[in-house]
Amino acid sequence: MARILVANDDLDLLDTCREVLERAGHTIRAVASGKLALELARHWNPDLALFDWKMPDMEGTAAIRALRADPLTAPLPILMMSGSDSGPEEAARAGASGFLRKPFDADELVSRVAEMLAAAAGAGLPR
Repeated sequence: MARILVANDDLDLLDTCREVLERAGHTIRAVASGKLALELARHWNPDLALFDWKMPDMEGTAAIRALRADPLTAPLPILMMSGSDSGPEEAARAGASGFLRKPFDADELVSRVAEMLAAAAGAGLPR
């Protein structure tokens, strides 16, 4: 299956995402830092990244912009998650490929990840 990077400073949600996605057959690297997620994205070469919007060291939107500005990570499909009403618009402005509203359940997470991976494969994105 896919290599997925998850970045979220809520450790319970981070663990839940890891457990759910690993049960779905994916390989997960989970970090609680936007800055660490940037480094990992550049060196681990994930197939998809899942970023929380609000993190203390670097907001998800800033991390997404940095990934989009780097030719190595620019094509990476990125799903941003947030409970904010303005989340979808902020995700789009930052360059996220998709948005997942919190709270979400396990089935919704697995479904959105599968949709994004299928879209990336259909688009022939280099990964």
